[in-house]
Amino acid sequence: MSPRRVAGVLVLCASLTSAQTTASPQPTVFATKVESVLIDAFVTGDGGQMPGLTARDFILKDNGTRVEFDLLPAESLPLRAILVFDTSTSMQGLKIERLRAAAEAFVDRLRPEDEAALVSFSDEITWRVPLTTDRARLRFGILSLQARGATSAYDALFTALLVPRSGLRTLIVLFSDGEDNMSWLREKQIKGAVERSNALIHVVAAPPVDPRPGVLRIASDAEIANLKTLRGLAAITGGSLIEVASTDRIDAAFAEIIDRMKNRYVLRYTPESDLASGWHTLDLQLVTRKGKVRGRTGYWVEPR
Repeated sequence: MSPRRVAGVLVLCASLTSAQTTASPQPTVFATKVESVLIDAFVTGDGGQMPGLTARDFILKDNGTRVEFDLLPAESLPLRAILVFDTSTSMQGLKIERLRAAAEAFVDRLRPEDEAALVSFSDEITWRVPLTTDRARLRFGILSLQARGATSAYDALFTALLVPRSGLRTLIVLFSDGEDNMSWLREKQIKGAVERSNALIHVVAAPPVDPRPGVLRIASDAEIANLKTLRGLAAITGGSLIEVASTDRIDAAFAEIIDRMKNRYVLRYTPESDLASGWHTLDLQLVTRKGKVRGRTGYWVEPR
């Protein structure tokens, strides 16, 4: 077994062992005294995105009770972007080339103070580039991506969620082109990890295509179920799943994500110190204008 594979297995084993007494792993949890919750919200109306909103335009409810919050200037908050890329065998050829190009363009549009990291997954999970502001290092990591092996998307997403919390806006961009056929973790476990994180997750999904010219490939039941799971995980955090029909659209999907990050509203909510344990549902609404708000759906408070 390669050193890289050993390192990945040891990290995952340690995480799973620490969580054996509960139903799901706990990479990042809120204790009885809850830390501030960042709500990265995207607002749209009939005319598209809605700029220029203030705190007075929103109300936030925690388990149905209206609460106070701060609206932070998003442009003043550095971004921490973790790119989590599928490099399984099905990514060979044009698809991995388009992914590299889209990732490079994404990194180029980050601000100088923004950090980024790169994780690849197949039947191995590899931290190719740790969090850094060094764009040359990130580009080298992106160019080194090679396609081989199976797919372990849930385990890779869990690995990205293990990054310690910080005051930065944390964005995870997960790219996958097929069903998860290698992960140790299952839907319930990764859902628990996502609920306990404070990251925003966007997923870019590029279903496999039939290599035969002119043949339309029908997605399998397993692939459809996987897309539904990934869409639900992103929605918990206020993110979304962007499904691309062809490799030509991968770069557009990444560009859409970076554009959305520049047009989101960031709310900081600090819950009271004495809270009931369990899941707390957050409900963010517009009160002065008509529109749709997509933001984090809740947060978790661990038992005493």
